Amino acid sequence: MSGFYGWSEAHLGQWHYILGYAITLLHHKWPLMLALGGGAWFGARAYARPDRRSVSWLLAALLLGLAYEYDKHIAQELHHAVDFLFLGELAGLNRPMHLLVGTALRAALALGCLAMLARSVWLSAAARRAAPDTEQPANPGARGA
Repeated sequence: MSGFYGWSEAHLGQWHYILGYAITLLHHKWPLMLALGGGAWFGARAYARPDRRSVSWLLAALLLGLAYEYDKHIAQELHHAVDFLFLGELAGLNRPMHLLVGTALRAALALGCLAMLARSVWLSAAARRAAPDTEQPANPGARGA
């Protein structure tokens, strides 16, 4: 196998390793990248022009990132902590705590993210309906240009 690696390095360079890593990274972390990109974009928009719509989109992006990271990493750590803490005398609380940190919090974060996304879409649609028509002049009483 080392002969193949030597030939690969000599003739192909390192670009295929970088390409493989980038594909794997995008495949596994696309929701987090979407949340971070959306958080940066909507955060800048909320900073420039703070209104309900821009803040709602910002919170939807942040909730998406939180829900994804909770499902991938945080829930597993909390399950280990529950197993460590609720042994012996408190063994009766082990199963309910696993349901709380697993199913209940995952569902709450997912529903919160979907609700905030729906609210953001609704606010954006309402803002488009309420926007003034751009074809009419801004000052109809003004004479010539």
